[in-house]
Amino acid sequence: MKLPSMIKGWLNPASQQVLSPEQLLMHYAKTRDNTSLTLLVEHFNLMLFHYLLTQSEQTIAEDVLQNTWLKVINKASSFQKNTSVKSWLFTIARNTLIDELRRLKRWNYQEIEANHLMSITLTDKLIGFEQLARFNAVLSQLPFYQREAFILQQEGCSLAEIADITNEKTATIKTRLRYAKQNLKTHLEQKL
Repeated sequence: MKLPSMIKGWLNPASQQVLSPEQLLMHYAKTRDNTSLTLLVEHFNLMLFHYLLTQSEQTIAEDVLQNTWLKVINKASSFQKNTSVKSWLFTIARNTLIDELRRLKRWNYQEIEANHLMSITLTDKLIGFEQLARFNAVLSQLPFYQREAFILQQEGCSLAEIADITNEKTATIKTRLRYAKQNLKTHLEQKL
């Protein structure tokens, strides 16, 4: 006995088509179907929160994340079909964070001098959480743009995506990543 294809799909959910993030966003923009939005949030929420948390305090990151998703809801129809959803979301999150930091008068985009980074006191032979705390201390001392490029790369963004998110040239992103990695390496290897 042959089953109709609709029933086959129902009996075997694995055979159903999985939509890409781009397709989900386009579907949400067209239909305002909350299921599509929920799937996008499930897929990108943790990545966005991690990025925002590394660039600010937890309460600010939480507020900015919520505002980011509100902007996504309002701007879903402005999404361009040939754009990466990931880049689009990170761009919205980044711009929302910068706006919030400016509003709070905490926006500081100036580069931090290397001498300031060298003044960070760290303890040798740390393990587990202490190593992570040490890494985070050094990471938090990086200039905003270096830290941002490094975190976006750790979130799986390509150089082109980071350049798109930050509205910078790829060569600029490469330079920021190189300096970030050099500073991290120098200060993590530094012995007291």
